[in-house]
Amino acid sequence: MESAKELIKKENLLKKGEKIAVATSGGIDSMTLLHFLHSLKNEYQIEVVAVNVDHMIRENSQDDSKFVAEYCKENNITCYKFKVDILKLAKSKKLGTEEAARIARYKVFDSVIAKGLADKIAIAHHQEDQVETILLNIFRGAGLKGASGMEAKQENYIRPLLSTKKVEILQYAKENEIPYVEDQTNRDINYSRNFLRNKILPELRERWNNIDNNILNFSKICKQDDEYINKNINFDDILIENNCARIPLYKFVSPDSIQNRVLRYAFQKLGLSKDIEKRHLNILKSLIKNGENGSKISLPNKLKASLDYDELVLFLPEKKPEFVPKDFKVGKTNFDDLTVSIKRTNSYNLNEKNCHVIDAEKLPNDAKWRTRNNGDLFTKFGSGEKKLKDYMIDKKIPNLLRERIPVLASENEVFCVLGYEISDKVKVDENTKKVYVISYQKKK
Repeated sequence: MESAKELIKKENLLKKGEKIAVATSGGIDSMTLLHFLHSLKNEYQIEVVAVNVDHMIRENSQDDSKFVAEYCKENNITCYKFKVDILKLAKSKKLGTEEAARIARYKVFDSVIAKGLADKIAIAHHQEDQVETILLNIFRGAGLKGASGMEAKQENYIRPLLSTKKVEILQYAKENEIPYVEDQTNRDINYSRNFLRNKILPELRERWNNIDNNILNFSKICKQDDEYINKNINFDDILIENNCARIPLYKFVSPDSIQNRVLRYAFQKLGLSKDIEKRHLNILKSLIKNGENGSKISLPNKLKASLDYDELVLFLPEKKPEFVPKDFKVGKTNFDDLTVSIKRTNSYNLNEKNCHVIDAEKLPNDAKWRTRNNGDLFTKFGSGEKKLKDYMIDKKIPNLLRERIPVLASENEVFCVLGYEISDKVKVDENTKKVYVISYQKKK
């Protein structure tokens, strides 16, 4: 297992004090990885635990979980066990069994990390798995990123055996008398990976002896090219916040290869890149080319995309935020992301930044802070009265922000759109004696 040790050192996969959870199905690969990492626990000063997911696909699947648990008990290894009804999940989500199982596994693994049960998840993908993944990605229409294959280290996931050949794993398991179980579904060629592994690759290897190395070398070239292109793209003008990505439309005058990477960058930053395919990128580019302002489409993972003036916005829909009306009063008032300070005075500066100045005597006594309502009216300086909705459209206020902006209003009359403008009806003039100075700043 020298190849695994070299990869661990090269990629710095293990750090002192970490708790590593090995995804352990009971098969020879995962049992070997569990044994191997457990043998390194003193050298790297790490804790190794096992996490097992019973997919409930086979009637005797619980036997595999029981086998893993017993092995862990005998070897003083903590084991976390989970059950997921994959067939039920696949039916409810209209997914293939393979895809449903993958999604369920990673949700379990993510929960293990989130609960603090482990710092990293170690997965037993080896060199032949990498070859299969590269080919499957290509068959699904992947670009350079997909053809680059799996990473040895990706966020909280590590693959210490990714440079290790299957024959090395078999030899290590034999030398160390590692027990394992055989999953009969591994022979079922109705699953895409099994079909490739058991039917296609053996014939390819028979004709081309060096095909595995050639595929891996091709993958390395793809990765180098992909990294070079990404380094020459400026991603700094893509705003990511609050489950929302805002991409300037001028990004989409570049060649397709740049546009695709810009979109994939946004999906990755949102943590929603797993189920995004080339066809989704094409749909988005078609929206940009042919859509009108406000046009929306749906994407996987409940994601939405909309054209918002000079931006493409990718977002996860949220319920309209609960906003309890607040009295207009002197002093401090806190909103979700703003702190507002109000003082009544006869001294003011109309040019002060982040500030509104209104005539105190013109503001109705029952004015309150709230968010916009249907039928709201606003009188812009010198432009007459119009619907608040039309005013926000004219100001090119993004759709996602319109429901969140506090407005100062009495009934359907809006006197201040916080952070934007006050109504002509409360502006100061030569007769003004007292004013309200409304200062606002974003919370840190």
